[in-house]
Amino acid sequence: MASTKFRKVEHTRVAQAVVEQFEQMILHGTLRDGEKLPGERELADQLDVSRQTLREALKALETLGLVVSKQGGGTYVADIVGSAVSKPLIGLFSRHEDAYIDYMEFRLLLESKAAALAAERATPFDREIIQAKFEAMEAAHEKDDDPALDAELDADFHHSIAEATHNPMMIFSLRSIFELIRQGVFYNRYVVYLEAGGKDKLLEQHRAICEAIVTGKVAEAEQAMSDHLQFIVDFFSDALRMRQRMETAKFRAEAQGKST
Repeated sequence: MASTKFRKVEHTRVAQAVVEQFEQMILHGTLRDGEKLPGERELADQLDVSRQTLREALKALETLGLVVSKQGGGTYVADIVGSAVSKPLIGLFSRHEDAYIDYMEFRLLLESKAAALAAERATPFDREIIQAKFEAMEAAHEKDDDPALDAELDADFHHSIAEATHNPMMIFSLRSIFELIRQGVFYNRYVVYLEAGGKDKLLEQHRAICEAIVTGKVAEAEQAMSDHLQFIVDFFSDALRMRQRMETAKFRAEAQGKST
């Protein structure tokens, strides 16, 4: 009997390899929360494994809490990120405008570094995506004002930058934060729009961020992102102070009116 230095590949190892591929894709944001997976036959063909092996892998992934199966509705990536902010805290943020400053300061610290990492690490594909996200914002800018759409495109643009860092912790942390923009918890764009040319300023700031990242200028990307977010913080702070002064003045005027 001829000897061999090779061992048979165990069937379970093939399934484990599929599990590991899914884990890597989820970890790096290639597969996102709630994304529906292709049908069993198509997915098995793409992975070049048997359907039995695929079923074993999906069962393991479901046990790990990474995918969920819906009766008659297919298999989906589980919502493993959720939100970094609980619903009660979101409610507090939405009712107290000064909390927005804290939120933006956190974004400024994290996203400035994310922009620098994106400029350093972005692949050609990442750059194409970031450029496309900016061009979508630019196209919307030319149309009628739609703050809800703008907020969605804004979150998509910033999210594409986070993904270009290729840092899973950065991606997941920022993804949950950006959901606050999509949910309309903070209305910073409405405030900035009130200033003449405010919308144009935001677009030009995003352009500077995009160009710096796409051209690989690390320091410029970090500074452009910092300038953009600081602009919003400063603008909102000024608007908030002005509103508080107006309310105080109105209260004093009403109080004096009652005393006369």
